[in-house]
Amino acid sequence: MNERTAEARDVGLLSAAVVLGVVVSFLFSLIGLPLVAMGAAGLAHRGRVVGAAVGSAIGVAVVGVIDPASMIFVAPAVVAVLLAVVMLSRVDAQWVGAMLTAVFAMAGAGRDYVLVRTEGTTLSSMLSSELNKMIAQQPQLAGGSSGAQAMRDGLKTVLSLIPMMYFVTGLVTAVAVIAAIAWAAKRSGRAVRVPALSRLDFTPHVLWPFVVGLLALAASYAPIANAATWGVVGLNLVWCVSALFSLQGLGVSAGVLNRTGVGLGGRILAWAALAVLDVICGGALFSFIGLVDFWVNFRRLPRDGATPTPPMSAVPDR
Repeated sequence: MNERTAEARDVGLLSAAVVLGVVVSFLFSLIGLPLVAMGAAGLAHRGRVVGAAVGSAIGVAVVGVIDPASMIFVAPAVVAVLLAVVMLSRVDAQWVGAMLTAVFAMAGAGRDYVLVRTEGTTLSSMLSSELNKMIAQQPQLAGGSSGAQAMRDGLKTVLSLIPMMYFVTGLVTAVAVIAAIAWAAKRSGRAVRVPALSRLDFTPHVLWPFVVGLLALAASYAPIANAATWGVVGLNLVWCVSALFSLQGLGVSAGVLNRTGVGLGGRILAWAALAVLDVICGGALFSFIGLVDFWVNFRRLPRDGATPTPPMSAVPDR
């Protein structure tokens, strides 16, 4: 196979990956959008930016035929992925991730809002109706009137945390998209501004919404107007920022493992133990590590006002 034939094959496969990823993303965004990112990045690094745009447009058109309502999510999400492919060679990955997370979260919320409105209801009413129907059909699941009330209270809490769920879903998808672009860039020998997990270090400015969330939660217990609303806002802010702290905690753990120089088997055991501890702690272990790291700087990373320390072992993240 000569070089021209191999190039045509690669371009064809990458273009197909973009189209397929867009089509898949309206059902499984965590799979489809990273696939779009890999294909588009591979094409862009070969000078085929127009091909990436055309493949994305074809995929969006196919989604429009299959499920027009999903265009509300797919179209802005795909545009954001294409922008990320271009931006990551010039802009810090944290800002690119913030852009992607915001677009994915808002587009997903917009799509779901339109879907429930077309049904002539709201998400709260729909879920409450389903819960009441389940309790009526199988009252033993609720365990009596007190159990039914507990289930309704739980549903109320879940509904109040819906903004956080959109944020976390958007954040996880954004991380997957950035990782896919970095992988494609590495395969093409191009440089992108994406740190290894062991070097991930969020700006301290992420602490501000966490502080605001705590103050809002405190205000919800005060005898003031709209106290319940302040509680919902505070709870969502705290949980959203805690997701960022969890990523920072994962980075700290990866950095510490790099410094120890343990082999693959030791890493697997260490990550398994950390995962079990995180479950035991109610999912708060990595969040706590990430939060404390802003002051302790476990990895001795150079920060504003800090003296850079010798780099850690160059053992790659595994």
